[in-house]
Amino acid sequence: MADSGHDCLLDRLLSPDNIPREVRMPNRINALFVLEDTLIAYAAGDAGLLLKSEDGGALWRRLNSGVVQNLYMVYFPGQGAVGYACGDQGVVVKTEDAGSSWYRLSCGLAVDLRAVRFPISPQVGFVAGDRGTILRTADGGATWEKLTTATEHKIMDMNFPSDELVGYAVGVSGTLLKTTTGGTNWFSLAGNVQGLTSGVNFTAVHFPAGDTVGFMTSSDGRVFFTPAAGELWRPQNTGRPLPPLYSLDMRHDTMAGFCVGGAGTVIHTENGGEQWELLDAGVYSDFFSVRFFADGVRRIIAGDSMTLLFTLDGGNSWAPAEIVG
Repeated sequence: MADSGHDCLLDRLLSPDNIPREVRMPNRINALFVLEDTLIAYAAGDAGLLLKSEDGGALWRRLNSGVVQNLYMVYFPGQGAVGYACGDQGVVVKTEDAGSSWYRLSCGLAVDLRAVRFPISPQVGFVAGDRGTILRTADGGATWEKLTTATEHKIMDMNFPSDELVGYAVGVSGTLLKTTTGGTNWFSLAGNVQGLTSGVNFTAVHFPAGDTVGFMTSSDGRVFFTPAAGELWRPQNTGRPLPPLYSLDMRHDTMAGFCVGGAGTVIHTENGGEQWELLDAGVYSDFFSVRFFADGVRRIIAGDSMTLLFTLDGGNSWAPAEIVG
């Protein structure tokens, strides 16, 4: 069965290596990352695109990633100056100076990598992507170990809620994995998902406060919720059929949250998903990422056609950000 949803939206029809560097232009912003308790944010996208904002998402400047492959996620562990981004053809890049300069790491594989997470420190982390690939490093990316996942399906996202031991990974064709051993063993939780239909892709997973309560988004426009560390997942009532959902972010203190997806879809909850409200961001491109700032009022959305929006009023109104450099 062919992959659909997020899989199709993010796959390139042409390999970057077949396109001259001078004509490779970014079109999609695929991921956002916000440094906790600051107004600093990063974005990753097509053709090696990396951006940084220091004012809560209104103004962004381009960074030199040193690569031309599409980048799908950027992550700064410990809220410090060390950061990582990953993307097509096994690309992993690292910065040690808050994004001013980046250099490429060798992970030993050429598969497309969709997710990067360093749960606690800049030393121990994971990347994941196509063909069920999950790699682990314990030395800041100098060396990587391939982990056994017992799946060949594409992994789209990972989350380690509290530490480096307990983690979740989601992906196409209902892929839902969990580890309690720091990645040495992964087991499937797909059988614990109520209402799961054939061919559905899970696109994002997030545990906002510890490893008990978690949320997932899916390619059939649903939000799934677990109150029990993944032992049971049930779909939440979003009030209406929705396009594919690709990203979510939930506050750990209030359980307010956002999900974004296809055709400019933005939904919002104030109570952990018991009720969801559809918002109008005024833009109808596909949205691939949403993130909160610590004040709970500033939020940013990124997506197709270089879409980058910010709000200063909790999502009632959105404005286009400015990209310079």
